[in-house]
Amino acid sequence: MMNWQKASEIGFTRSKAIAHYLWQASIKTQHSRLVACGLLVGVLYFPIWFKDLVVKTLSGSASILMVLMIALGVFRLWQQRSQIVNLEATDDDQLLGHSLIGCGMVLSPLGFFSDWGQRLIFLLILIGVALSSWGVAFFRQYPLPIALIGLGLFPQPTAVAKTLWEVFTPPKFLERFMAWAGASGLNAIGQPAIVDGVYITLAGKSVEVYGGCSGFDMASILAVASFVLGLFLKQSPPKIALMVVIGVFLALLFNIPRIMLLTASQSYWGSSAFEFWHGPWGGQIFSTVLFTVYYYAAMGIAKRKSAK
Repeated sequence: MMNWQKASEIGFTRSKAIAHYLWQASIKTQHSRLVACGLLVGVLYFPIWFKDLVVKTLSGSASILMVLMIALGVFRLWQQRSQIVNLEATDDDQLLGHSLIGCGMVLSPLGFFSDWGQRLIFLLILIGVALSSWGVAFFRQYPLPIALIGLGLFPQPTAVAKTLWEVFTPPKFLERFMAWAGASGLNAIGQPAIVDGVYITLAGKSVEVYGGCSGFDMASILAVASFVLGLFLKQSPPKIALMVVIGVFLALLFNIPRIMLLTASQSYWGSSAFEFWHGPWGGQIFSTVLFTVYYYAAMGIAKRKSAK
């Protein structure tokens, strides 16, 4: 008991010393005060981000992968900290950076009403902090970690990717294909399914394959996961590209039996069964199986020796 109390006292003393040091550093100069105020915006947004992370992760979103991208980018920069501290910002860089931080602080109240607003405002502040602290050279010398952090903070990347996909493909192209593939799979196992556009009819009941069930979101998640995993494992660009392709392929392939299961559950077992497999628990079961298969495939690619 005494050892635990002593350890607690030591931990409290160290935490107090660190907090005192950070406070002194944050008010030392006008630049540090402005940077501290800008980062305080992120502290105020953090509870909202954390709640959003938990809720969306449980529903099968890519939020946790976005966090991993940010963590990997920060880790890469931390590894280069001895070089970064030697970078100096010019007067023009500081002026522009301080202006970006100021704009972010002024706009920060708007971020409490919009996820897009929060992320874009804080991203603006971070750009201002980096520009005013280390100058334009920082962005030139460390493009990859900066890109990882930027993509991690970018709001709803799968929605943006889906919008671009819809611009260059026929209307509901992937949804129609998945409906056809799901109906074909059901017919292959002896279930007389009929497909009509994005609708699958089985036993007199129809299921619509809409955007969220097309497999595009999961394919986007695995593409991002493959990219991050490849960078973390320090793989060559061809191997990273292969991991991305395999991830997208598996996501779309595994979505076909998922559509078959959802159609059968709605047709034979009722709406409660459909809601289970279509809801967070069913999504997590599907994601777990998919990520397990993908993990072994990705590790096989990573361990394979490159041809000389």
